[in-house]
Amino acid sequence: MSIALEQFFEEIKKSKKTKKTSPKHITNKFGVRKRGWRVVEAVNCLLEKYELTTNPEFGSAYFYGEIDVIPKPKLAMNGDVKNPKYSDPIPRLSLLRAANINNLKKEVENELGLISVTKECSLMEATTLMLRHDFSQLPVLAGQRTVDGLISWKSIGIALTLGKTCTTVADCLTEVEVLNIDDPIFKAVSIILEKEVVLVRDKTNTISGIVTATDVGLLFHKLAEPFLIIEQIENLVRRLLDDKLTFDNITTVLDTNTYDKEIKSLSDLTFGHYVRIIENKTLYEKLDLKVDRATLQKILDDVRKVRNDVMHFNPEELEDREIVILREALQFLSTIVKTIGI
Repeated sequence: MSIALEQFFEEIKKSKKTKKTSPKHITNKFGVRKRGWRVVEAVNCLLEKYELTTNPEFGSAYFYGEIDVIPKPKLAMNGDVKNPKYSDPIPRLSLLRAANINNLKKEVENELGLISVTKECSLMEATTLMLRHDFSQLPVLAGQRTVDGLISWKSIGIALTLGKTCTTVADCLTEVEVLNIDDPIFKAVSIILEKEVVLVRDKTNTISGIVTATDVGLLFHKLAEPFLIIEQIENLVRRLLDDKLTFDNITTVLDTNTYDKEIKSLSDLTFGHYVRIIENKTLYEKLDLKVDRATLQKILDDVRKVRNDVMHFNPEELEDREIVILREALQFLSTIVKTIGI
């Protein structure tokens, strides 16, 4: 499965030169579509094998964003390391899709890239672009690296309200904050929420994206929703099990050789244990649930698989199919609990 990736890493090692690529490209060469935690571990092992590292880290960089695969520095005669590369535990703006619009153009078919206008552009052309793409604002650039400002429905409205004649973009221009793609994301969030919109500059000084407060809200919603649903599912499962099983019952599904945690309540069990309880026909009968055991077992096992990726902080957003699994399981268990009144 990883032969293509190993060949890729071997070529970089032999060349002793940095290679620009993307997490998506590396993941594809590994033979999979998603960068789950197991893939991250396996790729990191291969990087170590071929004495390479990446910047930003493969596991935390934006999936379609640009990363450098770098041969690890050798020790000098005095034992010093030249140009050491350290792992970066800080999530940065580079994780956001909106900060990587230009990189997306290279990686994703039919992606338009960053759409901008010049200050000499007519106001009609600018507003037509905003209407066509359903944008609230557009960057105003003089080339890929020089920022003149921003034009938005808000800036146009303010200018017209104050009686200004607006024929070109320059007539309705407003200032805009520019952040670096390596800025810590949690520091950037407060600026984005205050300013409502910022531009992002990449390592080559090129304006690579535009990030709005809406982008930030969508990011946190996508990251938080799976955790919140899983918590609700676990609470509902505990309600189904509560007061139905004895301690001796529960120990029948524990691997006492590897699980030595003291059991004081159902919350001390893992989600895998809940699945095992449902799998056990004798224990399931004690629950007196009027639903098919095999169906419930399959639902909870599917949740367990998705939960593993979520709890290992899988850097990719869940696929639509996986979030549907969680939502349907929540609805199913909520209906049971509500109907039987527990």
